[in-house]
Amino acid sequence: MWKSIFILLMLIPLQVRQEYPLKNGRPTSKGIEQYVEDHSESLIREYQNFIGDTLYNTYIYTEDLTENGYYDPLELGRYYPNEVFITNAEVFLAYELSAFSKRGRDTISDSNLFVKAAVIHELTHHYIHQVSMEMSRIENIEVDRAYQTFFRIYRDQDEMGSKFIEEGICEYVSEKMDEIIPPWKPFLPKNTADLTNEENSYRVFYKYSSYYLTKFLDTTGLKRGIKILLHNPSPTSEEILDPNLFFTRLQSIE
Repeated sequence: MWKSIFILLMLIPLQVRQEYPLKNGRPTSKGIEQYVEDHSESLIREYQNFIGDTLYNTYIYTEDLTENGYYDPLELGRYYPNEVFITNAEVFLAYELSAFSKRGRDTISDSNLFVKAAVIHELTHHYIHQVSMEMSRIENIEVDRAYQTFFRIYRDQDEMGSKFIEEGICEYVSEKMDEIIPPWKPFLPKNTADLTNEENSYRVFYKYSSYYLTKFLDTTGLKRGIKILLHNPSPTSEEILDPNLFFTRLQSIE
């Protein structure tokens, strides 16, 4: 009898939670590197299950993003075709939102400072790139110049419309996957100065952009919505301020 019980216990998979180091309550550089190494494959699978599609040739690394000259303090990761890089800087609040304390949540209005959220965000950049390749190479659907690979990588950092759309899609997915804390009240820019003010960059490109796209992507579905957005010219400043101007002029892909 005891032998049978022992065999049954051996057959039950052990759920061992890997603990990662903290410094002053925040993920350490070494911990971030280990977390990404341990979870990259499972995060890709989780992402694929959520979007109902497959990611191809996807590789996730950690890196010191300050080493290559250009650095945006809002940038928690960076994407190049097929390669996702997550910062190892000790800026994150937790490895995952689910591990962030309720007390901590009550003290902030919104945040995307979670390692897993950064991975999800950058995987969405990869998915956008993959969809654009499918459109142009397989489906013969035109991708607007602003979103074509060459121009997306080497575009002027001040290119507002395409960045607004791409970052908005990425944050939309992160929020839908419950990996970030969305704002209690969305920031709504009132004029061009609100859009160009550097102090508003996070609220415009990462928060307002997601809010701006939510109803549209909820209606179209993620992949079809991405295709429609990539097929059309990116929004002007006026269209960012007035969503109706943008969404009423979009041409469908059918």
